[in-house]
Amino acid sequence: MQLLTGFSLGCLAVVFLVVLRDFRQLLVGKVFLWLLIGAAAFLLSRVTGKEYQWLLGDVMTTLPAAFWLVCLLAFSPKPKTHSAWVALALYSFVPPALSRPFGGADPDGIWWLHWLGFKIPQYAEYILILSGLWITAAHWRNDLVEGRRQLRVALLVSVGATSLCVTVSLNHGLDTRQLVAGMVGVATLLVGFLLLRGQEGVLLDLQKTTPASNDPDTGPDPLPASIQTEQTEDETHEIARQLRSLMNEEHFYRTEKLTLKKLANRMSLPEYRVRAIINGTFNYRNFNDYVNQMRIEEACDRLVNEPDTPIQNIALDIGYRTLSSFNRAFKELTQQTPTEYRQSRQ
Repeated sequence: MQLLTGFSLGCLAVVFLVVLRDFRQLLVGKVFLWLLIGAAAFLLSRVTGKEYQWLLGDVMTTLPAAFWLVCLLAFSPKPKTHSAWVALALYSFVPPALSRPFGGADPDGIWWLHWLGFKIPQYAEYILILSGLWITAAHWRNDLVEGRRQLRVALLVSVGATSLCVTVSLNHGLDTRQLVAGMVGVATLLVGFLLLRGQEGVLLDLQKTTPASNDPDTGPDPLPASIQTEQTEDETHEIARQLRSLMNEEHFYRTEKLTLKKLANRMSLPEYRVRAIINGTFNYRNFNDYVNQMRIEEACDRLVNEPDTPIQNIALDIGYRTLSSFNRAFKELTQQTPTEYRQSRQ
């Protein structure tokens, strides 16, 4: 047991130093550091005396909230924290910490204090973990950053399973010390391996890059070295030219329910090559952002040049199935509604 715990703590320490060095300036990096501290507290709680259990327990109960926040900040295309989710996250660890000194952790003690301080927060922990896993999985297909896609899989398979195992063992008093210690070590090794590879954007974009132009006369930006080794420069130029032609001349972005798979099939190319071009050449991190950019550019042009055309007709013509989805995408890019944009240009 002590050997596994020492191994896992060593792995956590290495990853902690890597994140501290490369991501400490980012909010997601700071939350990730706390996630590692929470995991370390869980491991230490299995080998330390009772005098420190209260402190380690308070730190451990923040694990689900930290995991959910890391997933939201790192993997959601446009992270937004709703007040209800923030309240749920706070409720998952604040009441246990406040009620612990008054015997809230004792199921045979004051029943209402135990339920409000520990039992109900346990369900909040499960909801947060499941929400984090959902965020990680839901946007995986549209993520164009290969390193971040790999980290999603590592988190889903290892960190998610470990967090769930930790939460279940804490809430039900199961003796899974050796299993959990081993799982923490393996999960940390996987995440540490991906972080140590130093791939750009593996946790979050370190620099905000401006999407490249879709002008057919503009040459593509150089791809990362890992992509260049898989295809020659001429092949990269040819695929970029083909993609520009498909979008600028055939307006393929108008296709309803357009996905990366549909685009790759239309170009008769594997998904990973199309993904690499959009990410490495045009500097987009998300496929939906790439498509929305072209759709909204056409919408802006038509709103000004076709003042009598109903907005809903324009939305349907450029590929949106509903007016609400068009309005949402339009406002995200222009900070105006379509109606406000048309009126301001008249």
